[in-house]
Amino acid sequence: MTPETLRARIKGGEPLVELDLRALRLPPGDYAGGIFMRCNLSGMDLSGLDLRDSRYIQCALPGTRWDGAQLSLSLFEGCDLSRASVRVGAAEAMSWSDCDATGATLAGTVLENCHFLRCILERTSFAECALSQGGFSECRLAGVDWRGTRQKGTLVFRADLRSARLDGIDWEGVVCVETDLSGQVLSDLRLERCQFNDCKLDGVDLAGARLGQSSFKGALLRGATLTGAQAPRGMFVEADLAESACLGLKAPQSLWAGANLDGADLSGADLTQAILQRSRCAQAAFAQAELTYADFSYADLTRADLRDARFSRTQFHRALLDDARWTSRAGVLDSDAPLMDAERWSAARPTAGRASP
Repeated sequence: MTPETLRARIKGGEPLVELDLRALRLPPGDYAGGIFMRCNLSGMDLSGLDLRDSRYIQCALPGTRWDGAQLSLSLFEGCDLSRASVRVGAAEAMSWSDCDATGATLAGTVLENCHFLRCILERTSFAECALSQGGFSECRLAGVDWRGTRQKGTLVFRADLRSARLDGIDWEGVVCVETDLSGQVLSDLRLERCQFNDCKLDGVDLAGARLGQSSFKGALLRGATLTGAQAPRGMFVEADLAESACLGLKAPQSLWAGANLDGADLSGADLTQAILQRSRCAQAAFAQAELTYADFSYADLTRADLRDARFSRTQFHRALLDDARWTSRAGVLDSDAPLMDAERWSAARPTAGRASP
């Protein structure tokens, strides 16, 4: 088959099935819209070609070179892309599913609305990539290289990122679901308006990170480091931060309802207007913390360290304060009168009778 014959068959809409194309040397040109099924293109140089809106189904593509090619709207399904070089510059709406791209590189590529589903991306390089609106779902990501990547509005679903290379990442609006980042070093990075709900982040280092409006609802952050992190309006509802280090954390207007802060150190933290209702704070340290308008209603602060903390209308309604240590209780509200009245009304409210049949 010649390059001219190949182009003619592509433009005629003819699927290319079970062909060995390794001997072809394709000159620059328009090869867009091709359908390749179970074809062998191993080691081919496809650099600079127009391959938009192409389909590659169960093809052998190891060691192929696609640098500078146009791959927008292309689909790769069940292909072997191991060691492939896919530094295409930019691609939009490209989709990979059930592919093996072990050791491949897409470094420096702008990927918009591109999706990777159930792919093997172990040691695959996305270094310095800019990704927006796409995502990685149920992919194997051991050793994946995301250094310097900028991600905005992407989805990371059921991923193990414990061994991923994440130096210098910049995330905005990234949604992580059932993702494991335990032990990762994410200090001083920007991870704003992201969601880490129900994720595993035990022992993660977020010191100095920018976490504004990010959500860690139900996340595991045991032994994590958030020292000096900035998390205004952050959500830590029902998160487990036991024994975490949060010294100097800046988290005004943050939500911690039902969180576990047992043994955590929040000395010097800014928790202005923070909601910590029903949180567990036994033996937690809030020394020199800013607690103006904070709400610890129903919280467990047994043996908590509140020395030199700053209070102003700080609510401790029905909180457990046994053996808590104080320098001064000025500014502390031991009860919320309107809430107390509501509790009494609720307790006295007669049980509604059964409805008549």
